[in-house]
Amino acid sequence: MKKLITLIIASALFFAVAPHSLAAGGIYASGGGAKTVGQSFTVTVTASGATFNALEGTISVSGPVSVSGFSAGGATWTSIPANGTHFVGMVIPAITSLRVATITLKGTGVGSGAVSVSSVRLANAGADAGSGAGSASFSIAKAPDLPGAPTVTSSTHPDPTQSYEATTISLAWNKDSGVDGFSYLLDQAAGTTPSAKITDAATAATYTNQAIGSYYFHIRAHKTDGWGATTTFQINIKAPTAKIDPTLAKPTEIKVEKSDSFVNNISDGTFSGLKISGTTLAGYSANIVLVPVPTLPAGKVLSALADKSGKFELNIDWPIPAGRYGLTIQGQKDLVLTPISDTTIFEISQAKGGTINILTDADTNPPKSIAQTVANKKYNWKLISEITALVLVIGLIVTLIIVRRRKYKIAS
Repeated sequence: MKKLITLIIASALFFAVAPHSLAAGGIYASGGGAKTVGQSFTVTVTASGATFNALEGTISVSGPVSVSGFSAGGATWTSIPANGTHFVGMVIPAITSLRVATITLKGTGVGSGAVSVSSVRLANAGADAGSGAGSASFSIAKAPDLPGAPTVTSSTHPDPTQSYEATTISLAWNKDSGVDGFSYLLDQAAGTTPSAKITDAATAATYTNQAIGSYYFHIRAHKTDGWGATTTFQINIKAPTAKIDPTLAKPTEIKVEKSDSFVNNISDGTFSGLKISGTTLAGYSANIVLVPVPTLPAGKVLSALADKSGKFELNIDWPIPAGRYGLTIQGQKDLVLTPISDTTIFEISQAKGGTINILTDADTNPPKSIAQTVANKKYNWKLISEITALVLVIGLIVTLIIVRRRKYKIAS
């Protein structure tokens, strides 16, 4: 505290009595330049050009700006730098350069201004070290009216995260007021920026016969003041999948039989040598589906190619578990599928050396017993009890009438 008081007193005495001879050092502002309305920027005020241990001056900000920050440098200040305030400070030991202040400004209107430094004095050990001063000018212009990033949609590939079979890409985008054209392109690089040259002013584009893969459509809009931000839209094209032609006949004449290589392995509950055959369209592959799905050894497929007459046959010559299976077959040629066949239910029993039984609806849904039928029926028991009571009352009345008539006959 004593040291600080000493510095303050020394500074005050110095600036009051020191001679005002011309010296090389000074305090100058740097920064500024061409800015726009709404833009923030900084100006730095620095003391330099001589060795000094004391300094003073006044910083003034003018022009269409607001001061959003005023940070003083590392000196011992008896009067801290601020806009329009005369600052006074000391530095021990003496130095040759010091950041006096950093000022943050923001353009608030169109015009020009400056950060100026005046009433400057630098001193070292009681002698004048400099009185130079300088300002940093700036101009504030209207912010450029740039277009927004276009919003892109696609009728053929609407979701950028999904893949579609369509090889024609149809794209469309919006056009903001004042936009005089667009620069766009389609490529397979995610980070492309279209060139600063207008492609056209259209709001749609179509690209035909595109190969399987991922593509990126890049577009940016242009106005008189310049280019807007780039929009990138991803398009994914996948290989086409097979589809059912409902006009084709479904596979028929399906049979499940033992083949000549039939083996019934009771020890592990499996069998092999099951022959599945039927008819589908000539030249079509019969895709066979078993439920539950058996495990396929490497190189084995549940498919067989039909001959010129449409006949096909597959021998399952690898072990699969015994039991009940559901069987469906569907013909396929390239990307064309026939309708699926009716389901065939069969059962492989390992009894008596192994048998194959084709099951019907009656086998899979046997008729219920009378007791089950009655148990599953929903009756109105309240109504039944009321009818039963009524029948009993009527019976009682009839019985009384008969008894009275008999007594009457005996009495007469």
